[in-house]
Amino acid sequence: MLTENEIINNALKEMIYMEELTAKKYESIAEQITEPKLQDMLKGMEMASRSNYKTLLHKMSSLGIQ
Repeated sequence: MLTENEIINNALKEMIYMEELTAKKYESIAEQITEPKLQDMLKGMEMASRSNYKTLLHKMSSLGIQ
């Protein structure tokens, strides 16, 4: 059985992975389309995912999780 710290560690690592994957998907889609408004929206969503990624890394660091 996992400890609470192990569960938190695993959850944060999974969340980081998902945010990175999501940002890459938004970036890829934005590069493939030509509609400026949609590109801007996707770039904003990519930036939000990258911000979430950084926040999660900071949280992990503050908790001593590598």
